[in-house]
Amino acid sequence: MIAPGHKGNIGRPVRRREDSYLLRGEGRFLDDIAEPKDTLFLGFVMSPHARAEIRGIDASEALALDGVVAVYTAEQMSRLTKPVHTVIDFPGYRGTPRPILADKVVRFVGEHVAVVVAEDAYAAQDAIDLVAVDYDLLDATVTLEQADQPAAPLVHDEVPGNVMFESTFATDSFEETFQAGELVVRERFRKGRVAGVPLEPRGCLAILDHVADSLVFYTSTQIPHLVRTALADLLGLPEPKVRVVTPEVGGGFGTKAQFYTEEVATAAIALDLRRPVKWVQDRREELLTSIHARDHIIELEAAIDATGRIKALRAEIVTNAGAYSTYPFGCSLETTGAARMLVGPYDIRHYAYRARSVTTNTCPSGAYRGVGQPSGFMAMEGLMDRIGRKLGIDPAEVRLRNVVKAHQLPYTNVLGVRYDTGSYEECLRRAMVLADYEGFRARQAAAGDSGEILRGIGICNFTEVSGAGSAGWRVRGLTKVPGFDSAVVRIEPSGQITLQVSQAAAGQGHLTTFAQVLSDYIGARAEDVFVAEGDTASAPYGTNTFASRSAVAGGGAVIKAAETLGRKIRRIAAYLLEVELDQVELRDSRAILVDGSDRGVSFREVAEVAYSMSGTPLPQGESYGLEALEIYDPPLATWANAVHIAAVAVDRRTGAVTIEDYVIVHDCGRVINPMIVAGQIHGGTAQGIGEALMEEIVYDPEGQLLNANLLDYLMPTAQDIPDYKLDHIESPSTDALGGFKGVGEGGVIGAVPAVTNAVADALARVGANINRTPLRPSYLLREIDRAAARS
Repeated sequence: MIAPGHKGNIGRPVRRREDSYLLRGEGRFLDDIAEPKDTLFLGFVMSPHARAEIRGIDASEALALDGVVAVYTAEQMSRLTKPVHTVIDFPGYRGTPRPILADKVVRFVGEHVAVVVAEDAYAAQDAIDLVAVDYDLLDATVTLEQADQPAAPLVHDEVPGNVMFESTFATDSFEETFQAGELVVRERFRKGRVAGVPLEPRGCLAILDHVADSLVFYTSTQIPHLVRTALADLLGLPEPKVRVVTPEVGGGFGTKAQFYTEEVATAAIALDLRRPVKWVQDRREELLTSIHARDHIIELEAAIDATGRIKALRAEIVTNAGAYSTYPFGCSLETTGAARMLVGPYDIRHYAYRARSVTTNTCPSGAYRGVGQPSGFMAMEGLMDRIGRKLGIDPAEVRLRNVVKAHQLPYTNVLGVRYDTGSYEECLRRAMVLADYEGFRARQAAAGDSGEILRGIGICNFTEVSGAGSAGWRVRGLTKVPGFDSAVVRIEPSGQITLQVSQAAAGQGHLTTFAQVLSDYIGARAEDVFVAEGDTASAPYGTNTFASRSAVAGGGAVIKAAETLGRKIRRIAAYLLEVELDQVELRDSRAILVDGSDRGVSFREVAEVAYSMSGTPLPQGESYGLEALEIYDPPLATWANAVHIAAVAVDRRTGAVTIEDYVIVHDCGRVINPMIVAGQIHGGTAQGIGEALMEEIVYDPEGQLLNANLLDYLMPTAQDIPDYKLDHIESPSTDALGGFKGVGEGGVIGAVPAVTNAVADALARVGANINRTPLRPSYLLREIDRAAARS
């Protein structure tokens, strides 16, 4: 029981604890970790071809180079480790194992065919070019459109038609309802291929603990516990003998929520040679081999009535899995993510989809911030605009006519997913006011379409799935993603508090926000709470950090542990104060009486008794220590929501896009730290703007990646990002502990459709149909010219 006078920290913009050392340059990232003096360094030989048979590998010149210790090929590596095999327990999935080094066939440019081990990193890089690989080139399947053709070369012989995953769904009487619609609106949307591009590329360091005969494995990852389990399995090690440590992570965004073959190779070689082994990738390697994302085609058709209400919705979705199904999420995550999320905040009762993931000779795709939702809502929100144009109704009004209303909550959507709380209509109306939406429309109409600058406004009204528990992952067939998270709360003999959580921070501010949550739920001063995570030797097991789950799953575990330990503190305090349990409450790291007398004992005094460091014995029946471990399995999913509205100007002479105004109204339930929430939204929106306007991974017809560098892979700068107008609505979750909802991905999810719709709105005035990203000037000029030719 927390005292009413306890100064609550949840909801306060507490300054991030992390910033003081990070801004001084004192953070310890993977490459900052001191290497033992006998450390070896790896350099991977990458395939220059998208598809080829490996006829032979000659490493003799590399081995003759001074400083080179060994060169491993698939033959040697297969003796040390099993291949990575992603299992998805879902009908329609055809998984294939991925060898740690390519065996007989390479399937994308950048796939590893050998690995050089050297005394220093420079020798390893020099030796890479001396490994001679004899290839027999084969025809490659590169694009989604090509992979879908009956005569397309198969990426894997055991995956017929290159379809690695397929899923279908339809509500009862769907076809009858669709045919009964008064009008049908259709559109095909094409989402470009992107990369996460974290500031810090990936890397790892494997060190043998000869005393304990165990492996200490440092890796820049978001999933240390899942990495430990996978390494132990593939290498045949007892899991307690594998310790995975996550240092500071310089950006993750889902790119580092995958388990990679380089991690297996590094650990396997360290065990084989009985020496420390280190590998750090460069930016070219990062763009070639870290997971890619998006590259989706979504075709939607809606049967509507004359008022714009959607009576039935059909989706045909194809996503690009790349060459392999990544671990642990597989190739189905983006596919089902788009299909199951795109109905969003709308009251649609008849829905059908066919969703497929096809394999191509490109880098494997995986979970990147937003997953299938930016594509899904780009299509759904784009369709809303087209319904408005078809009927002569303002697009905002179309949304208001279809959105789930407050009185319908809690609401179960067409897929059987429960929305416990939300603010779908309220967010939209508030965003329209902040954006002066009606005023913009009036000015737009007055300006006409004859000028050199065309202005448009775009809306994205969306839901954001977050904090999924075990049921949410099982329904997708992902058996290696537990879904729960854990927390250990321990009051030390000093009275200060150690919190260990099963998360792994990658810039989210965990050390601050988890301290805020714990301090409120255990009645402590925030400065008395110290948070630790990212080390499997001390942190309890959990699902780790991705999919906007930290506040929901990690926060829920913290709350449970705080409440459990709080009850023990109150019991011991009641014994010391000689009062009944219900007369004790906790406030400011003290146990005090509820009568307002301020009589009480400090947490330190309670701890001294609990640790047998005072002359007072424990109450009968109590155990020594002050520690609680709790595991929290969140609900199927927790749903945040938001509205983004972007106003843009398009120069019809150059195709250049300028964002002139940007409004966000976001609802992530109970806000823990408004400053950190704003930072998450700002950063995510910047990523979404880049994805909408410029970012795209480009392969040529032979499967060569043409822009594996930051000169050619364009990313947004400060000049491209507008000032945001940001407002919050709080509708606390009633299903999740603490009332929290996720916030990490909403910026990307909302920005891609909002910016796309704004540009499409501007160019619709001259007859151009904008239905793909990125919105490069060349693409926009081409569509303007085509529209002019048609007219």
